[in-house]
Amino acid sequence: MTNSNRDARGLEAILNYVPTGKQVVSLYLLVDRSRITKKNYQTRLNSMIAASREKLVSGPGFDKNRRKEILGILERLKAFVNDNFRADSAKTLVIFSSGDGLWEEFRIPIIMRSKIIIDPKPYTQNIRTLISNSKKYGVLLINREKAQIYSVYLGEINQYLAAFISDVPSKVNFRSQAALREKKILGRLEEKLHHFFKLVNEKTLELFKDRKFDYLILGGRKEIIPGFYNYLHSYLQSKHIGSIDAEPDSSVSLVSGKAREVIDEFETRTKNDLVDKLIDEYNPNGMGVLGIDATIKSLLVEQIRALIYERQFVHQGYICDLCRYLTIEHKDSCPYCGGKLVFYNDIVDEIVEDALNQGCEIVDIEASKKLTEAGSIGAVLRYKL
Repeated sequence: MTNSNRDARGLEAILNYVPTGKQVVSLYLLVDRSRITKKNYQTRLNSMIAASREKLVSGPGFDKNRRKEILGILERLKAFVNDNFRADSAKTLVIFSSGDGLWEEFRIPIIMRSKIIIDPKPYTQNIRTLISNSKKYGVLLINREKAQIYSVYLGEINQYLAAFISDVPSKVNFRSQAALREKKILGRLEEKLHHFFKLVNEKTLELFKDRKFDYLILGGRKEIIPGFYNYLHSYLQSKHIGSIDAEPDSSVSLVSGKAREVIDEFETRTKNDLVDKLIDEYNPNGMGVLGIDATIKSLLVEQIRALIYERQFVHQGYICDLCRYLTIEHKDSCPYCGGKLVFYNDIVDEIVEDALNQGCEIVDIEASKKLTEAGSIGAVLRYKL
């Protein structure tokens, strides 16, 4: 979700934001290059800014100076997107800005509906849902001398959890020792290593119970990891998703990069397993739905636990401009409130947005043949109808 430790700290500041009396402009802009061109999202931004400007000028609630301040922020947002922003792999650009110097920018890896919201606090409802769905990964680096544990969250190492020092020397010179003493020394060293590994396991288990991480990655030399793994509690063994060639003294960037590879592989495997379960188990048993029509119907009655869709999937549809009723069928008016149904070339981002608003887990899949053949979108349900 974020690209640096600075971003992680910025996100924490946004989520714990205390109003200062200044209005905060929250911009969500869909920038997914597989769905929209740069020209199109720039045009969309200009349209949203024009609508916000009209509300500021004609509506009550802000004095002249406050309006001028907010209009300045809107122009700054426009200049940034036009002149400095590159979408790269981002799906949605999110920026929070205010007149007292606040400027936090995030690149979100899922599609979200474009909008501008002006309030005393940042609009973070959907981001909080994303964060609650994001897993934390513990990375335990160990050798015979020491160990340390990092937390990887939202794609970056963002917390140093613990460190341990062993009193087992890395090397022992036996040249001056008799054979019997040498054997005793080796025995004592192995005993110390045994106690060190036990200590690291116990402290790591405590961190897991305190919900500091959800899954565990081990790092160390090939001859160390198998021996230490046997000391891990069965809970930790069940949460172990892979190992990396890195040690306690390795650079944070090296550890982060290697951990990211393990995490990406694990998350891809987990998502594919979920697709298999949706098609082979959940859907036949009534705990899942497949296809856009069935997914929308389940969303409208807030029945969805996890929304699953292909990243490149698009579909035309209609949305009520009053109650946000969604449908892929042309109707003269909204069957719920009688409002006007507005045509959209793509309503998938609206489906994702509504699912986020309902606190659903969002699972985006890259090029799944099995999901494509089943309709490119589906959902695991909270309960059977």
